[in-house]
Amino acid sequence: MCGRLNQYARIPSFRVAGLALEIKRHLAKAREDKRSRIYILNNICPTDYADVVIQEEDGLAVERMRFGLIPNWARGSKAEVSKKFTRTFNARSDSIFELGSYRQAIRKRRCIVPARGWHEWPDRTTPYYIHRSDDQPLWLAGIWDVWESNAADDQEEPVITSMSVVTTPPGTYMSKFHDRSPLVLEGDAISNWLKPNLQESDLRTLLEPYECPHLEAYRVSTSANSAKNKTEEVLHPISPPVPWGDAPPEEPPENEYLKLF
Repeated sequence: MCGRLNQYARIPSFRVAGLALEIKRHLAKAREDKRSRIYILNNICPTDYADVVIQEEDGLAVERMRFGLIPNWARGSKAEVSKKFTRTFNARSDSIFELGSYRQAIRKRRCIVPARGWHEWPDRTTPYYIHRSDDQPLWLAGIWDVWESNAADDQEEPVITSMSVVTTPPGTYMSKFHDRSPLVLEGDAISNWLKPNLQESDLRTLLEPYECPHLEAYRVSTSANSAKNKTEEVLHPISPPVPWGDAPPEEPPENEYLKLF
């Protein structure tokens, strides 16, 4: 599962199909909803807005999208669909081609969600922050859609652009923390994921658990449990990183790591 994201103040450079690309945030793109103009970087929760990379005819672009996909066929007012689709922030790889909320988007509207890392709760109460120990960005595979309201009350801002992060079974390290993991892409897989006409058989070959020796997880304060906490505090370690061969301690004391200093 991936229900809490952390992003960058500036999306880092990355290489796709041999081209060096610098994608900067575009405030002018944040037009779908007034909330999308509020730049949340830490502890991005479902229904918050996040930076998403999409493929357009003239190249790559960054859009602000609601975290939690609303399919284009959803019926109701803006308030009604926003309330109804609160659990569509993850799309499972084993059902993404069949479920009505996702099957159009996986075939036609794929995206990349650049992340510093994400949070998991192995015991439902103790938060761990997962990131790359070399501080390189993680490129999460996503799907997106555009919903437009016909309700008279919504005509001032009738459109919601939204996305979901694709999840797979966990890799070796991630299996310590959850039975699902975001689909992380690297190298040519990034540009392949964004190709508009990729066949389903080719897409399925990309839906593999992420194995990376640079993945690292450590405990953070339980203040990260609050969706309202958008500060850097949610990233600060209070325990050493969990080694690859170890499982997270079941109930570690809150300040064990801090006592070392």
